[in-house]
Amino acid sequence: MKLFLVLIRSSWISGLVSGLLGALSGMMNLGLIMLIHHALTDDPSEAGSLPYLFAGACVMVLLTQVTAKYLLVQLSQATAARLRYELCTKIIAAPLPTLESVGPNRLLAALIGDVNAITAALSAFPAACANAMVLACGLVYLATLSLPLAGGTILMASIGVFSFLTGLRLANRHIRKAREDQDEVVKQLRAMIDGIKELKGNNMRCLDFVYDVLLPADTRMRHSLIVGSNIQGFAHSWGRLFLFIGIGLLLFLWPQISTVSTATLTGYVLTILYLTYPLDGILGWLPAMNAASVAVAKIETLGLMIDRPEQQSSVSAPTKFQSIELQGVTYRYDSMGDDCFALGPVDLTLCPGETLFIAGGNGSGKTTLAKLLTGLYVPDAGRLSWNGRDVTNKVRADYRQLFSTVFVEGHLFDRLLGIDATPGKLEHWISLLGMEDKVDVQTGRLLTGELSRGQHKRLALLVAALDDRPIFVFDEWAAEQDPEFKDTFYQQILPELNRSGKTVVAITHDDRYFSVATRVLMVTDGRLSDSDEKDVSVRKAA
Repeated sequence: MKLFLVLIRSSWISGLVSGLLGALSGMMNLGLIMLIHHALTDDPSEAGSLPYLFAGACVMVLLTQVTAKYLLVQLSQATAARLRYELCTKIIAAPLPTLESVGPNRLLAALIGDVNAITAALSAFPAACANAMVLACGLVYLATLSLPLAGGTILMASIGVFSFLTGLRLANRHIRKAREDQDEVVKQLRAMIDGIKELKGNNMRCLDFVYDVLLPADTRMRHSLIVGSNIQGFAHSWGRLFLFIGIGLLLFLWPQISTVSTATLTGYVLTILYLTYPLDGILGWLPAMNAASVAVAKIETLGLMIDRPEQQSSVSAPTKFQSIELQGVTYRYDSMGDDCFALGPVDLTLCPGETLFIAGGNGSGKTTLAKLLTGLYVPDAGRLSWNGRDVTNKVRADYRQLFSTVFVEGHLFDRLLGIDATPGKLEHWISLLGMEDKVDVQTGRLLTGELSRGQHKRLALLVAALDDRPIFVFDEWAAEQDPEFKDTFYQQILPELNRSGKTVVAITHDDRYFSVATRVLMVTDGRLSDSDEKDVSVRKAA
């Protein structure tokens, strides 16, 4: 039922028209069989208009089939586009911690594999309706020839369909298992791509990954698919076989029981042989619908996990702020068990125009603090306020527009998005960051194909600078820069941002540049504290 609701939402008019045209085409095909039957059994002298009726039926079959297939293409593409759009919208609107818990591999599998499975099933749905109409009309025609024979045919067909559905239910268990295994395969394929340098640098690691991780995951998925497909194939063949058993009974057994004319038997055999085509179409569509139902259930499960969308923000970003305060803010990674890491309670006030450095050891909670400050994480307890007002779910998306961020794990798009910078400003930042050969000024394209980590972060800083938000947050930006650009960052870029009225929050280990900051805070085991003021003042004096 949920699968059909997807079809209705996509384009119920196209689906209905395509189904009706398919049904008309099927009826015309059945009409051809009836005309052939009459041509074979009637007196040739009474043929009369049969050739003209046959030609007209052929023209109608061609027109209805071409039109129905055209509408099916439109319908399938519209369905796929709508599904992808709805999923992308949900993903974009979902809270970041929820997306992190779902994992990119499951999101990608839903966006690609599940959408394709649903589209394939729905694109064939009108044709299945047409085949069902042909079967219904064919049975009516058989009933007009001989009601007892029609009853026997329906009985045999029912046994065959029931056998097929039983096999399909058994195969469904393996198909569902294969879909679960697919998430693991996608996960390991992404790991292979992301970690290709590490694999190339260690042959034993590469062999272990391929033979102990990737291939076993792929084998489990493949085994489930093979078993499920084989069961479906056997059930399909078994279901079709009952039609031919029925034909055999008609030809060899029924004449022994009751008198039946040769013309009636001929009509029955011709009609049943023709009806094997629409029945085969329906039986062949059911596995696709089964796979689509699994995909819908998978997407629905994903939707339940990301079904709490955040309030969307306005298009324009805030241009200024008076203060940002964190009061007793805490955050805990619940998914990691009882001994999970917890940040806080944190008390912090951020003022316009200041340059704040946050230092601390690896894993101390600096990046978590940055994500709380920028509104990407929601505090478990405490208060986050913006200009004296609490940052609630209603305003959180607007609050996030205050920040231009460069995170350690940040993604770099291959073009400037949502930015309308002047050519002079673009060229200034390109020159300052040494990115002349990585940016196409005319088109705004970023050449992201072959970048070192340092160049990646420089391009990310370029995008953040052009974004021109009131607050800049840099997460270990200088950690992978050479000494020249590290010095440029602390001695030129940060002072320039400060002179233009921007507030800067930089997570850093570079204590030799602490004198650049207005103040320095330390994060130790999830707790925030002031840095040693005497130590900082000595560095400033130096």
